[in-house]
Parts: sequence; C-alpha cells; structure tokens
Amino acid sequence: MDMNTDQPLKALKAQILEYIELKTELARLSLVEYVAKIASFIFAAIVGMIIISLVFLSVFIAISFFIGQWLHSYGLGFLISAAIYLLMLWYFVTVGRKKVQNFMIKKIVEQTSKSE
Repeated sequence: MDMNTDQPLKALKAQILEYIELKTELARLSLVEYVAKIASFIFAAIVGMIIISLVFLSVFIAISFFIGQWLHSYGLGFLISAAIYLLMLWYFVTVGRKKVQNFMIKKIVEQTSKSE
C-alpha cells in the first residue's frame, strides 16, 4: 500500500516545486518589466528635457543678440536675457517646482498602472 501513495506524493511534490519555480520566475520577469518601463520613461523624459533646454537656449541666445543689436550693446542684451533667466528660476523655485513634482508623480503612477 505504500507503493500506491508514494508515487502520487512524489508527483505532487514535483508539481509543487515546478509551480513555485514558475511563480518565482514570473515575479522576477514582472519586476524586470516594471523596472524597464520606469527606466525608459525616465530616460525619455531626460532626453526630452535636454532637447527642450537646447531649444530654449538657442532662442534665448537669438533674443540676446536681437536685444543687443536693438540697444547697440550685446552685453546689455545678454544681461537682460540673464535677468529673464533669473525670473524664470525664481518662478520655478517658488511655484513651479511643486507642479513639476506632481506632474512627474502622476506620469509615473500612470506608467505603473498601465503595466498592471
């Protein structure tokens, strides 16, 4: 009678071990997918910010030269542009930082909820 119960228990044990291995592999692959999606979102956001920064830099250099030509002093044109940069920095530090943080949190939560 031991022979009859021994084989099914071995088969059940093998199936349980295989199930645990598969669940572990599924959890690992899900984690890898999750991290890859978040990393790709962050990388795309950084590349986008760099491109936007370069566009703004080019525009502000052009504006600086335009103002400098208009005022017959390139130094004054760049000084006025620097003042505009300082005003933008002041706005970002006082008001915009929290808005940017909330926007990024919202986007990350959206990306993570899409994967589930």
